[in-house]
Amino acid sequence: MKMGPQVQEKLRYLFRGKGRCFARPEVHSPRARDGNDSPSDTNDTDTDYVTASEGQGYESDEFDRLLTRLQSLEAEEHPVMNADPPDAASKHWSAECEVQDWLKVRGPNYLRDRRKQAPAPAVMECVKVDVFSFDDGPCANVANARPESWLNRQRAARTDASASGRDEPWTFVFQFMNPGPPHVSIALYFRPAGRHAGRSLRELLDAEEESPFGRALARFVRGDRKERDARFKMVIALMEAPWALRQTVPRRPVILGKKFALSYHEGDDYFAIDLDLSSSKFAERVYRSLKWCSKHSVEEIVLMIEPHEDDELPEAVLVAARLSKVGDETPRRLPPLTMTALRGGGGG
Repeated sequence: MKMGPQVQEKLRYLFRGKGRCFARPEVHSPRARDGNDSPSDTNDTDTDYVTASEGQGYESDEFDRLLTRLQSLEAEEHPVMNADPPDAASKHWSAECEVQDWLKVRGPNYLRDRRKQAPAPAVMECVKVDVFSFDDGPCANVANARPESWLNRQRAARTDASASGRDEPWTFVFQFMNPGPPHVSIALYFRPAGRHAGRSLRELLDAEEESPFGRALARFVRGDRKERDARFKMVIALMEAPWALRQTVPRRPVILGKKFALSYHEGDDYFAIDLDLSSSKFAERVYRSLKWCSKHSVEEIVLMIEPHEDDELPEAVLVAARLSKVGDETPRRLPPLTMTALRGGGGG
């Protein structure tokens, strides 16, 4: 029985076990037996695990029944997305990261004592990665400009959004624009997680108004280009990579606006940042010479808003995601936009 990425995500919540494969569960919860239990954001679970490493197989009538039910719900809830062609990028990314094992962020008194500490979990979680290629040139603001993007497909699937009375969930988008031809776009999509799940930017800022992270985020999104360029920070950790790439990409924070040309795009339901790799001639030369390494590497990407004031400390991880072995065969090749599509536009 084949599981799509969204079905797997629901099962990850139902049968939670970090570092373990899905295995034959023994369900004791009456709610779970009824098939009406919904995924929980807590670590509490009504399911006992018997892992594959203990010699147990994957055969289970209960497991198959829940899987079938989830697949039918997926088809009902996301008919537009299910009609899409197979997504080759789905196996090349993950929201599961080991950031707390290797990253240090600025502590509460960093501006005085320069001390760092382990980070709290990321405020937003990765929900999708699009990998596209274009023969006619790079595509700025790909999340909003292309109808094939995950964000535009989500918009198309929300048939009752206008009647709900709620703001749309906020999506933060970060795009790597790699030089071509073909010009490869890697767009990572993030949405508020945990207690903030489903919130719009306005709702998120209201909830975090008095927190250090909330103050930093508000000043960033409301700031001008100079303010944003001076704050937006990335750290890349190569978990697996050829030696040549390891020598070129150190595991240390970089203020991206000091090294590359960043462009910012925003609308009612999203905020996007494009990193144009070709804006740095040195980075472009490195990319072209070491492009082959990408198919053999696994990296974790962390994005943060650097605190510049005491009331923005301690530093928070905005988003984190893992990319895995993205090769030349991974991108979905997209044709040039027609004038009709250009006039259509998205939500921003």
